[in-house]
Amino acid sequence: MTPSENYRPDIDGLRAVSILLVVGYHAHPWMLPGGFVGVDVFFVISGYLITRILLSHGGTPISTFYARRIRRIFPALIAVLLVTAAIGWVILLPPQFRLLGENILASVLFASNLLQLGQLGYFAPLAAENPLLHLWSLGVEEQFYIFWPLALGLLVRSPRRRLYILGAIVLSLAASAVLVVTHPDWAFYAPLPRAWELLIGGLVAEANLVRKSSSHLLGGIGLAAIAASALLFDRAMPFPGMLALLPVAGAAFVIVSPNALTNRLLLSSRPAVLLGLISYPLYLWHWPLLTYLGIVRHGVPNFLEIWGAILAATVLSILTFRFIEQPIRNRRDVVPSLSIALCSVGMIGTAIVISAGVPWRFPTELQAVASVSTDDNPAFRDRCFLEAPGSGFDAGCIAPGDEPLLVLWGDSNSAALYPALAEGAQRAAFRVGRFTAPGCAPILDAGPNAGCTASNGKAFGLIAAARPAIVVLHAMWGFDNDLKKLGGTIAVLRSAGIARVVIVGPPPVWKRTLPHAVINHYRFSHELPDRLGSGVSGPAEDELMADFGKSAGIGYVSLRKVLCDVRQQCLVRTPEREVIATDTIHLSPGGARLVLGVIGGELFRTAGAP
Repeated sequence: MTPSENYRPDIDGLRAVSILLVVGYHAHPWMLPGGFVGVDVFFVISGYLITRILLSHGGTPISTFYARRIRRIFPALIAVLLVTAAIGWVILLPPQFRLLGENILASVLFASNLLQLGQLGYFAPLAAENPLLHLWSLGVEEQFYIFWPLALGLLVRSPRRRLYILGAIVLSLAASAVLVVTHPDWAFYAPLPRAWELLIGGLVAEANLVRKSSSHLLGGIGLAAIAASALLFDRAMPFPGMLALLPVAGAAFVIVSPNALTNRLLLSSRPAVLLGLISYPLYLWHWPLLTYLGIVRHGVPNFLEIWGAILAATVLSILTFRFIEQPIRNRRDVVPSLSIALCSVGMIGTAIVISAGVPWRFPTELQAVASVSTDDNPAFRDRCFLEAPGSGFDAGCIAPGDEPLLVLWGDSNSAALYPALAEGAQRAAFRVGRFTAPGCAPILDAGPNAGCTASNGKAFGLIAAARPAIVVLHAMWGFDNDLKKLGGTIAVLRSAGIARVVIVGPPPVWKRTLPHAVINHYRFSHELPDRLGSGVSGPAEDELMADFGKSAGIGYVSLRKVLCDVRQQCLVRTPEREVIATDTIHLSPGGARLVLGVIGGELFRTAGAP
């Protein structure tokens, strides 16, 4: 039996597939490494349903269409934003809470995807710490909802409407294919390179392909394509681009095949339909709860905690659907009230931003710790750190003079160390050069990272020309570094006449930011700790690099031995009560000075000196 024209339970079932993929991916990326394609399936469904509504019964007035969108989208969104802000008030530090305020405001304006484009720097908050990051997809959809009805209205009487839609799909897909290589974040978040996915659904509706299709196989093929995408794709692949054709085409095949066995028996089953009905609130609820769980548990929640959060999200979604969405959806007089309510939520976000994350939420003794931000560290505004405005590597990155020269070469950890190193150089009668680039260990052959290969090549050329007495290599060393290539870089430095090469080992890595760790400890013990042993990495990376330094016959300086004792309790504050690190790894100015006070004598020792 063909599903009715007005309602198709199999599309709710397809929504269920989409939300299962997204939630599964967010819960355990190893389980569904490509589960993020569930969002692309949502895009196709939205494009199909919206276009079908706009073209039905001689056309739906735009005012009626927008009123329906408000009643459909606003109620659950308002509830989730308010609860997310309330939880953030309790557990987020001022910098993160301020970011949450920005995300609330962007979400109210349906511009969350555009906000993420402004968070592209190396120090952009981790995805796992942004409770509203997932609303980027809602931004893409709402931007489509704003412009698509207007465009479709202009084309309503055009005999070439289908051709225009197809042309828009080709242009948008081409933009996605180019940007995914040149500007991958734009390809992911920007509306234009994502529009083709919604337009595919729109084309299915406009061309009335559902009525014209009689295939019983396409539905199964479509589901198989979606499943293959979820299992075979991963975050390292260039996505969306041409890869997105597989899940998008799969979703389109399912939509055009209402009579397929998979549609009638699987997607139209009662459990699938019920899950599809709560898919929107479940999408809204699950990510904030997982994010807050990760923050409270220092980034290492266990299996039961993760699925407990998902169960809580499911219960909240059922309650939202039953007591918020359903009572409001058919009330015609509620649109002004919903609009005012959403604007009021936006004002709350604005107030959070203006108040810099409301630092006075914390006790006086915690406010200085709570307000620490990596962005405030002057080390990352140095012109020889390649993320700073106007930065670049040139001869000006080396201090002039006749004193012996020490050059610091590495990633952002080196940048954090540089100001304290420069102070120590003055006392030791040295001059200092520095070449630091975000995410780039000082290895000449950086493999697939062409940007690091280019910046490191330029740094090496300047180092070789300067012939320093000492080169200090410092980075976030770990098991991902290719130590064979590092050994080759050291050999090239030696062949360039560098008398002494020293590796500075990795700092302790905090599973969440060190300020978070200090404040979470205070919440339970009501005291500010000097050392902590929980929520911090072990000595494995330090031991690995120490062994490498010994085998390479070069000096090795351990930051871990400076900051952590034999019980693996690590310093969290300097004697001046400044936190050692501003985030998970980067030393604060005070932390860098403390470290240099211990290791400076070893660094400023020329070859042959006792």
